[in-house]
Amino acid sequence: IGRHGLPYNRERWTAYRAARGRRLPMTAVGTKVLLISVGGSPEPVARSIDHHAPDVVVFFASRSSRSQIEGEIRRLVTHRWRDAEVITTDDPQHLMRCMEVLSRDLPKCLADLGLTAANLVVDFTGGTKVMSAALVLASIHQPVAYSYVGGTVRGKGGLGTVQDGSEFIFDSPNPWDVLAIDLRRRMAREFNQARFDVARDTATEAAAHVSLGGRDYYSALRDLCEGYLRWSRFEYGRVGGLLGGARHRLVGLAQAAGDVAFLGFLGQVETDEARVAGMARAFAAVQRGKPADAIELRALVLDLVVNAIRTARLAGRADDGVARLYSALEKLAKAELAGYGIDNGNARADQIPEPLRQEFEARYRDTDGGALRFGLSASYQVLALLENPVGLRYQAKRAELEKHLQVRNTAFMAHGWGPIKKEVFDRILALKLEFLDISEDGLPTLPRLPFD
Repeated sequence: IGRHGLPYNRERWTAYRAARGRRLPMTAVGTKVLLISVGGSPEPVARSIDHHAPDVVVFFASRSSRSQIEGEIRRLVTHRWRDAEVITTDDPQHLMRCMEVLSRDLPKCLADLGLTAANLVVDFTGGTKVMSAALVLASIHQPVAYSYVGGTVRGKGGLGTVQDGSEFIFDSPNPWDVLAIDLRRRMAREFNQARFDVARDTATEAAAHVSLGGRDYYSALRDLCEGYLRWSRFEYGRVGGLLGGARHRLVGLAQAAGDVAFLGFLGQVETDEARVAGMARAFAAVQRGKPADAIELRALVLDLVVNAIRTARLAGRADDGVARLYSALEKLAKAELAGYGIDNGNARADQIPEPLRQEFEARYRDTDGGALRFGLSASYQVLALLENPVGLRYQAKRAELEKHLQVRNTAFMAHGWGPIKKEVFDRILALKLEFLDISEDGLPTLPRLPFD
């Protein structure tokens, strides 16, 4: 009997499919595919098909057992599937041969159907023990569910095969729900080392394999890692939405699990959301050449310093770390000047205090005779004459600061040929923190994922 209650004619159906060159349309959402091994007994196979009621059945059979499908199995089942395929192994006692044929033919079957492994239930009851092992091993890295037909009555004193009529279905969750724990630990180690891109990819891998219930958890962790990655790249405007969305999803899951340590981590994430919102406002303001809130501006500069420390110590790139420290001083000067309406990349002569005006016009006027353009040291000179506190503090330490700034200019990544060592970075960092009047312990820290 076919899907419309009419007599089923296999030859006509096969010819119809061949003539069309494709299968009848099938909607992936809600479509269930049962991949089931076929052995010497058809009853457990029929019991599993009736239990799962799949739209499509993919039989995994040996050459000797595949004849059961159209003979005994179809006669025993009450459920009628819409489509079926048979994957045949020529050696049911050879593990590698069984895995090879499954790895080759199963993806093709699903692709022809327009489906994915997410639609798949794997029943490994029938066939040889080797065929059952191959089914599990060939599908273990896919987001599938597993099923097994056991029984309450067995022959040979309880040691033999399951007696007909006593079959019972054992549904098993996806083993990846357990295997992903190792990925979660790896992701935590990567996150805690500020390798946010690698942590995001690890969370993405876990989300692709676990069962439906775990996907939102790992997808939220992926978005969380993406948020911190964007932050590390100074994309402040894109961070808040990612962190907030991920945190809201994860809080409910952590509360349901009673995970106190993870809830503490998420509390730190919430604090970071507020910090990055302020930095995003300051960043947007100085980009437009407008004054920024002093507290938010300081947070922005300190964030560059924190980023420099991670880059130099966790990633081992001292050259990049020094470049970020230099940028922090540069951005601080530029932002402070913006408070007076001065843009050091496009300044007017009348904006420069009188004692420096003539010198600046001679040294920094653009080649077309227009705006004045000047760098870090000159910016702090202007700020000092304007009696700006940051400018005055810079002038007090000018000789020492500019001596260390030369290190950047002689580095391979700037104008020189030598690498910067970690010890040199640490000395420059200490001086910059003294200038900023903050200790390293007082800097914001990265929340630490508790899974590692």
